[in-house]
Amino acid sequence: MEHRGKIRWGLLGAGRILDRWMNGARQVEDMENAAIASRTKERAQLMADRYGIQEAITYEEMLEREDIDVVYIPVPHTAHKELAVQAMDHGKAVLVEKPAGINAKEHQEMVEAAKRNKVFYMEAVWNRFFPMVDQIHEMIGENGIGEVRAMNMAFSYRVTPDENVQTRIIDPKQAGGGLLDVGVYNLHFAQTILEKNPVELIGMAAIDSDEYHIKVDEQASYIAKYDRGELVMMSSGIRTQMEDTAYIYGTKGYIVVPVFWKPTRMKVVLGEGNDCQIQEVTSPVTQKISGIEDEGFQYEIIHVNDCLRKGLMESPVMTWEKTGDILEQCDSLRAQWGLKYPME
Repeated sequence: MEHRGKIRWGLLGAGRILDRWMNGARQVEDMENAAIASRTKERAQLMADRYGIQEAITYEEMLEREDIDVVYIPVPHTAHKELAVQAMDHGKAVLVEKPAGINAKEHQEMVEAAKRNKVFYMEAVWNRFFPMVDQIHEMIGENGIGEVRAMNMAFSYRVTPDENVQTRIIDPKQAGGGLLDVGVYNLHFAQTILEKNPVELIGMAAIDSDEYHIKVDEQASYIAKYDRGELVMMSSGIRTQMEDTAYIYGTKGYIVVPVFWKPTRMKVVLGEGNDCQIQEVTSPVTQKISGIEDEGFQYEIIHVNDCLRKGLMESPVMTWEKTGDILEQCDSLRAQWGLKYPME
């Protein structure tokens, strides 16, 4: 499909992440947010007014619109596959929030829908597109920290169920728990840096461990082993606050990446002791509009627009295979923990 004007986006859902995603969309010139849909037209209108979007419509109306090139799907995990497949069956390109599905099987169904309809489909793993990712890779190897031997990272936060929390986070019927909400960032970051998948992945999770009787992974730790003996230690959760810093250890030094799931800074340490060299590198997110701060969602949006202009069905960065690999890793961990969602 040739796009002569701005690429027209439809927002197929109005989840909480949309507030943050829209701050990125507002930074991108080569797009137009044409319409937004939600479960009710009233909810859609509320969000349309907030973001200055032209039209508030129903899901069904969105799917029938021939003037919308691509839809972004920011809804709870369990609704991803159905909406994505419906959109692709109506000829729409799709950017679906992570995780693409609740398991690898759902992702494969979406891949088949993309192939069947010859449309673009990508999981929205936004941190893969930060410029800092390339800068990290430049510091790995002979000109930097040498060969990566180990990594350590965590992404975990604390919620208390008797407070005002999103029900989906603690509900197994909505594929809640730490792994699919934030743990996937650990697995994606490891895959991004090492550019391969583990040969072995083992983990432990705490489920139903306190007075709240939460039936999903409250917290978990897992270790991945790779073909050259590299080890990656990861933690995630929804009941324990952890520091979200990644450490990349090489044969000649190490890299520290604060807030690795939206990386804009790193510290590179080469050598040991008093002779070590320390380099601080920053790559702040470009802000084009005063008063609207984007955390970095603009990078994935620009990438999707570029893919659409090139007529691609699949991103060369966030490939279908990579999405499937990460969901297979999640499936493996949940099998070890005995965590099966009711809808599976």
